[in-house]
Amino acid sequence: MFAFLRKVVLGVGLLISVLLILFFIFRNQILHYILKDLTEKIKFEKGLKVDIKESSFSGFSTISFGHVTIVPESGDTLFMADTLSIRPSVWTILAGTLRIKEVNAEGVLLQIVHKSKSNNYQFLRRNSSTTQSEKSSTNGLGYLLSQLLNKAFNLAPQRASMKNIDFRFVNDSLSRTVRMNDFHSDESSVNGTVEDINSLAQWEWSGKFYQVAHQFDLFIFPKGAHGENLFLLKELTGASLSFDTLHLVLDGFKYWDHELKINGLTSIRNFSLQHKKISEDTLKVEQASISYSVTANDNSISLDSTSVATLGEITIHPYVHFVKNKFPKYSLNLETDSVNGGLFFSSLPAGMFDEVKTIEADGTLKFSLRFNLDSEKPDNVEFNCSMTKSKFRIRNYGVLQKLNREFSQSVYENGRYIRTFVVGISNPYYTSYDQISPYFKNAVLTSEDGNFFSHNGFNEDAFRKSIATNYKAKKFVRGGSTISMQLVKNVFLNRKKTVARKAEEALIVWLIESNRLVSKARMFEVYCNIIELGPNVYGIGEASYFYFKKKPSEINLQEGIFLASLLPHPKWFKYSFDSEGNLKPYLSSYYKLVSSFMLKKELITQKEYDNLLPSVKLTGPALNVIFPTDFISDGNQE
Repeated sequence: MFAFLRKVVLGVGLLISVLLILFFIFRNQILHYILKDLTEKIKFEKGLKVDIKESSFSGFSTISFGHVTIVPESGDTLFMADTLSIRPSVWTILAGTLRIKEVNAEGVLLQIVHKSKSNNYQFLRRNSSTTQSEKSSTNGLGYLLSQLLNKAFNLAPQRASMKNIDFRFVNDSLSRTVRMNDFHSDESSVNGTVEDINSLAQWEWSGKFYQVAHQFDLFIFPKGAHGENLFLLKELTGASLSFDTLHLVLDGFKYWDHELKINGLTSIRNFSLQHKKISEDTLKVEQASISYSVTANDNSISLDSTSVATLGEITIHPYVHFVKNKFPKYSLNLETDSVNGGLFFSSLPAGMFDEVKTIEADGTLKFSLRFNLDSEKPDNVEFNCSMTKSKFRIRNYGVLQKLNREFSQSVYENGRYIRTFVVGISNPYYTSYDQISPYFKNAVLTSEDGNFFSHNGFNEDAFRKSIATNYKAKKFVRGGSTISMQLVKNVFLNRKKTVARKAEEALIVWLIESNRLVSKARMFEVYCNIIELGPNVYGIGEASYFYFKKKPSEINLQEGIFLASLLPHPKWFKYSFDSEGNLKPYLSSYYKLVSSFMLKKELITQKEYDNLLPSVKLTGPALNVIFPTDFISDGNQE
């Protein structure tokens, strides 16, 4: 029996030896045959013409190529390489997969062309829609992501040496190239440099990479004085970004029982970002990081609550969840640890919270945000935001004190300076709270913010309705600003609808309202004296004279509702009148709506409501804007 087994083993060994000898003798012919068959298959299935001038084996499993080009049938060159050698893992090939162990390359070009009438990556869509649909129906999101990560690591070699590797992007208006001058990777380290050929910006990276363990630990940092903006970022997104050091860590990933787990760390130092939709100014962060844990299953992906982020001295616990189905669901929860008040403000990004960064405070603050949106039921959106304080006391309010004293208000429109006026008693048009007509005050409160005197600066119900309305419309059609927020926007900030402005606006409102820095009456008084109520008309004092040649205290019910109707579009006031000087019919519904709410709140009497007519008589300079001077014959023109 043992003799028979010995013969079998010897026979198998002899057969393998013969096959290996034959392989070594005919391996280049076999390679040429395989490549010919493969290139024909790629051309048939993907429409790609693959041309390999030179190919041969070196060593046992390393394949060397020379002068390789890949060109789509109708498109620009996709890939070129002067020299390229690849050493795959033989055992993974025998197991039915492919893992690249080593790559050496020089003089390589990978080019993406995206033009209005053509591109060179159309082949990716060939025969892919059905396949992708079938995959999505049989395999979950977590599985597909795990497969993608596995392929990425299998194709990223543990050992590599590359020089002059160009990545080029071309569209109708630009051509940009980033060059990997050199890249080196072995069992213990990875390092390299890249250069943006157009801007001369350069970056270096170094660290460790472990292909089999699915891990890396990389540091990326600019080299020299030109490491300002990442490749193509400004051209494609309009954003400018720079940093001193970016640290990227992947601790690995694991797929088990329909669930994918990914863990890692990202940190950044001296980070700067400028984008007109985020902030007009450049945002600067000295130090930020996130230790993340991502979970993906069949139809959802989430950033686990075990993740921890830091922004300066602020520690944040984020939770982000997305459910992919016919009606997607979105969730976002943020909660910070309690942090010293002074450290909280100093940790905020420069260029985003400049008005509050100098605030000095004692005690602690804690922020929390909860947001949930089911796209099937957007009207049931959940939004709760709060700032909890403990023994919090502000020692220095900085510029926030200006609301309690006379100050100068400068007006800009689209970045263009318009005028400056004084908000205080030295301005003859300034009107104190008790000298403003109650009809005007109540009309404004009814139309703009009915709960102003009872809320804490925010109307979360109105904000939730705003989110639902905007989501259903797929664009911004409704805001949720309170009078407090409008006041802060006009006095301390600009009118640009950026993320930074809205965030700083909310923080300043909270500081003023929750710490009772300014009384409600004073806030409303300032608001009424700075709001725009016509072309270059600011405040109720100027508006009362401009339209009616009256004092603000003399404004009647019809006039008060009319002035309140101007707030959304003050420069359009002349379109409220017809050629005879009467209010246009569409304002009748506005008068009816506002007056009915005023009656319900007992701000006007039933008699005033019954006798109200949607009409006003202009007697001030506004007449000259609506009608030519020679049209006016009653002596009221200015």
